[in-house]
Amino acid sequence: MVANKPNMTRPTVYQFKLGEFTITNVLEGFLHRDDMHPVCATNGTADEVEAIARSYKLPFPKMEHQFIPTLVDTGEKLIAFDPGFGDKNPSQGHYNSRLADAGYDLSDVDYVVITHCHPDHIGNLTVGGNPTFPNAEVVFGEAEFAFWKKGENIPDHRPPTLEMFNNVCLPFENQARFVKPGDDIVTGVTAVDAFGHSAGHMAYHIESDSQQLMIMSDTVAHFAISTANPEWHFGMDDDPVKAVESRKRVLATVASDEMLAIGFHMPFPSVGYIDRHGDGYIWVPHSYQMNLT
Repeated sequence: MVANKPNMTRPTVYQFKLGEFTITNVLEGFLHRDDMHPVCATNGTADEVEAIARSYKLPFPKMEHQFIPTLVDTGEKLIAFDPGFGDKNPSQGHYNSRLADAGYDLSDVDYVVITHCHPDHIGNLTVGGNPTFPNAEVVFGEAEFAFWKKGENIPDHRPPTLEMFNNVCLPFENQARFVKPGDDIVTGVTAVDAFGHSAGHMAYHIESDSQQLMIMSDTVAHFAISTANPEWHFGMDDDPVKAVESRKRVLATVASDEMLAIGFHMPFPSVGYIDRHGDGYIWVPHSYQMNLT
């Protein structure tokens, strides 16, 4: 992996309206990698992955892996989804310093919603051992929290995740809220079963004034590769078979309902649409749609 280039300048905050809601995406950080294959398709060939990458003018096997948390401001409540690494990975953890650029303070957050308990999603629950968001209720998926708390059948690549869960998430257990698919965080923000990337991985359906958005989290790992063939396994999926089932279901829903989508690792600003394309799908980045009223 190559460290961030300090001389690179790029946008780090993007906001748009979804009905009465304000949606904010924050670029917490990014990594440059040179393992597009096999990590994006462990059951696909290098030639297959390279062909898709080249069709997007991407320099196979290099890729940029971005970390993009989302906030939903309903006008009454501010919800922070997966607030990133924080101080657990200082080279990436720029969320807290960039939140002010979006017009918010850490103390403004009412709910912190964790889609799943991988390090790039949970690390920033605490800073220096103290809650990062002093006034927020933390929300976990019931199945996800139970899996990591039990600590059994942990994938071979996940012992560090279990350690971080025990240090960062478990202390919130007695004050946290636990949700199942179909539960609302607030009106218009609903948990969606996307199990597989992690045992209880969630997506979230957002709706205001009949406008819809799916926060896919890590359901889709790479904007080009994971959509072109949803049956390809992502190397970081904890249960690849179940992750494929969820990916196909979520992509089909987003495409058929023509709703907006956000993915935690999609290219910033991480807002777009999913369209059917052959036997798979394509990611269609938004252009100026969000600027029109």
